[in-house]
Amino acid sequence: MVKSPLGIIFAAAAIALAVSPEARKAARKLAVKGAGMVLDLADQVKDGTRELQSVETVKNEEKNTEQSLLP
Repeated sequence: MVKSPLGIIFAAAAIALAVSPEARKAARKLAVKGAGMVLDLADQVKDGTRELQSVETVKNEEKNTEQSLLP
């Protein structure tokens, strides 16, 4: 039989999803919300990376301008 508490939890969840249409509907909603949150997080990381790259580009341009102005 199932010996670990985690196995018991997974077995109970599988039975609940197999038997209950309401449980499947709730699980589907949670899966959609979770996927949306992951996509939002990925967008935030991309935006943060772009901001860091643009700041670094500006700093490099300023450094190059200063070097060209110095004798």
